[in-house]
Amino acid sequence: MVYVRSLILFLCASACFGEDIPILWSPPAGFPPTLRDVASRLPADTDARDACLITYAHEGNHFLCRGKPGFHCVYIGAGQRWEIPTPPLVTEEVFAAIPRAHRTSIYPIYLRQGRDDYWHSQPLMILDEWRAYTVGSLVRQELGMQKRAETVAHTKTMARFAKQLHTMAKEIPEYDMTELTKFCQWNLGECYRIEGFDTEVRFD
Repeated sequence: MVYVRSLILFLCASACFGEDIPILWSPPAGFPPTLRDVASRLPADTDARDACLITYAHEGNHFLCRGKPGFHCVYIGAGQRWEIPTPPLVTEEVFAAIPRAHRTSIYPIYLRQGRDDYWHSQPLMILDEWRAYTVGSLVRQELGMQKRAETVAHTKTMARFAKQLHTMAKEIPEYDMTELTKFCQWNLGECYRIEGFDTEVRFD
């Protein structure tokens, strides 16, 4: 598994852009490794900081993502972002197409979010959220927490939302699926590092 993950990181290196995101400070030694990676690249007094370390990691990962014309760049750890071309989809329409069986308790929140002025034309925010939930779940695991199990459930839900996005993007002839597919496959592999995670979702 370590070899496979290292190989995927090597293959995705070309998808990352710019210089490595620098380390700005040294977080407390008691922080779990995944959070240390995120927190160290944000100011110590960042608005993402939270007493709940799971929330800190989730929001911090959002803070390290970036949008630019035609692309969304998702923070994937180790100072790297993955640059993914934005498919010409309306985010609300992606959420509206999600099967009812996959509409869990967080679905109404993201359906409303999809109507936001920024989210409306930025469907890759779904991947931004999926990655943030993945990171939060990894931090929960590293902390050895039994509480906050909903974090893992929401990660599974977001994988299904990402699958709907991927399915709809594939139907656009002029859209190059390469980076979207590679990212989804990679982050799904990251999800399987989380104890108790399982899903029928696959990306091909």
